Amino acid sequence: MSLTLIKYMIMLMNKKSFTLVEVVGTIVISTFLIAVVLNVFILSTQMYYIGICEQRLQYKVNALLNKIIEGKPEPGGVFRLSEAVSYNLVSIDELHFTGTDNIERWFRLDNNSKSVIYHHPTSSGGADEIIYTAPEGTTVTLRFSTPVGSEYMGVVLGVDVALTSNVSGRTISGSASTYVNIRNHAV
Repeated sequence: MSLTLIKYMIMLMNKKSFTLVEVVGTIVISTFLIAVVLNVFILSTQMYYIGICEQRLQYKVNALLNKIIEGKPEPGGVFRLSEAVSYNLVSIDELHFTGTDNIERWFRLDNNSKSVIYHHPTSSGGADEIIYTAPEGTTVTLRFSTPVGSEYMGVVLGVDVALTSNVSGRTISGSASTYVNIRNHAV
């Protein structure tokens, strides 16, 4: 019986097996394929994260635009931009408007492009209230404009809001624009 076992082992040893070159080549190819799959996974995760960050910026932009349009509660009520009697574009990023109470209010961007400020009356006079502050590393763009055409003067106002940030080495932004119809304008 032992002779049969030895013959069997000799027969197995004579069969061809993998050489060291073949084993190393297989390891190199496998490592390369794993690296490619991991790279694709990491890239897709980064793109997903960037997409989520863009959605968050867009959400914040829409919320800020709504704050500007809808107004804020004040001692005399809520004064909305659409209910202004008149407005004055001091600069592209500063809008003064007069409410139905004949008190001037304004929206403007601070000097660092980080905050949107709303100046409005209070029970003790007037106050600058920060209605939005951008997160660290984010820049706010606020623009007011009037459409071209005499029929729009004093009646329609354009409002553009944007947030820009750098995420994973890429510049991302969210933006929104609208036109506000000034209902109580002087005819």
